[in-house]
Amino acid sequence: MVLRDKTDIAPTTSNTAQPSLARAFGAALGAAGDVVVKGDGKKQRGFALLTVLATVAILAALSVQFSFNTRTNIWMAGNLEASVQAYFNARSATKIALLAVNAKKNMPDVQKFLSLLGKGASRIEIWQRACDFVKIFATGTFDFYGSKLLDFSHEKAVGAPNGLAAGSDTPAFKCTVTAEDGRVNLNRAATEPLVADPNNPTQDANQLAQQNTQQQQRKAAQLYVQLLGLFQPMVPGQFESEDRAVDLIMHIIDWTDADKTGSDIDQAGNFNANGGAEPDYGRYGYESKDAKMDTIGEVQLVEGMTSDVYCRIRDKLTVFATDKVNVNDADLLVLKGILCQSLPDDATRLALCVQLVPGVPAPVDGALVALDACRELKKQVYSTPFTSMARFTQFFEQFPAAMKTNVPLPFQSNILSQQLGVKTKMVRIEAEGVFGDTKRKMVSIVDTATGALIHFHYE
Repeated sequence: MVLRDKTDIAPTTSNTAQPSLARAFGAALGAAGDVVVKGDGKKQRGFALLTVLATVAILAALSVQFSFNTRTNIWMAGNLEASVQAYFNARSATKIALLAVNAKKNMPDVQKFLSLLGKGASRIEIWQRACDFVKIFATGTFDFYGSKLLDFSHEKAVGAPNGLAAGSDTPAFKCTVTAEDGRVNLNRAATEPLVADPNNPTQDANQLAQQNTQQQQRKAAQLYVQLLGLFQPMVPGQFESEDRAVDLIMHIIDWTDADKTGSDIDQAGNFNANGGAEPDYGRYGYESKDAKMDTIGEVQLVEGMTSDVYCRIRDKLTVFATDKVNVNDADLLVLKGILCQSLPDDATRLALCVQLVPGVPAPVDGALVALDACRELKKQVYSTPFTSMARFTQFFEQFPAAMKTNVPLPFQSNILSQQLGVKTKMVRIEAEGVFGDTKRKMVSIVDTATGALIHFHYE
């Protein structure tokens, strides 16, 4: 036997084994490749292409959705920012107007200054000029009959650019102020019943009940006259006849009074609190409230109130506890209704309040047009139109001679004084804030006696 060195054996073994394994592995891969290529190669490539296309489509859809959501969030954030800015602009206008409304109460020197101007000046209602102060802060200027009395537009605190809406020449806020007493109080007939005095044992229960009835009838009669003045121009039209308008007034009274019986009125104008049953609201899914209305919109629930009628009178109504209708701000139709009801008889009422000749206004209509012109002129010169009811009645006494109509207007002042007045107990501030194209509105009701904010809401 011939022995070989290890160095001769190892290379021989290595050189022969490794190429064999490599060739075997390569052959296996080649065989598998041949099977794939020669077998289902086209199908596999088509499936891969569809998979890629589906993946790209899904990614594209997700990208579009993500982009849309991103843009939507940006727009929402921008709208929210504009709404908040407009909100604070409206609130700023309200705060400035409140300062002017409460000037006499919070600034005694203002009242002293007015007293120096004479007896009539002390009765000037500063609240009527509240929005003029708002305009000064919004624009930085104040014009009086074409003359620029104040110009603070160069100051940073007021006027442009801070006082202008973003990207425009529109003031960032503005307002209007009106007497809430000039509106018809829907809750006038919702009187609180008189309660027996426990310290007065001699008080007659029957007498107390009679006083309650008289109070209810008086308040209902006042509301009837005021609403009828608003409804009569809509007959015919929104109402088939005047009876339908009267029915609606009775339903409004029944909605706010505490009893469960219907109200009615006879030919003499006397109210009957037991005029039958109230309307059946069960078919609408609710019942008569038999209490005060909380909002003006609530009157739409009353039987007979249509959308057309409501839209025409909603800005002339209120639900707040005003007393007498203020002649300085009342709607002319409300004034006409009250004035005509104060005439002595039906014949006079027909001659003065009804348009008998087409194209020729009734005498009362002509007087009211002149009255409205006088009210506006007085307000333009920063004066209160009528400072007393005596001046109001004198206007109609002197109107026939001044206008040479020779048609007397015999209104009964004692009846007028029960429903009309010249004092403002509540004012309405409607402030609007602007930021770009976004607007917000704040409506506030203020008690002029206390300066308290009775109600406010945003629109």
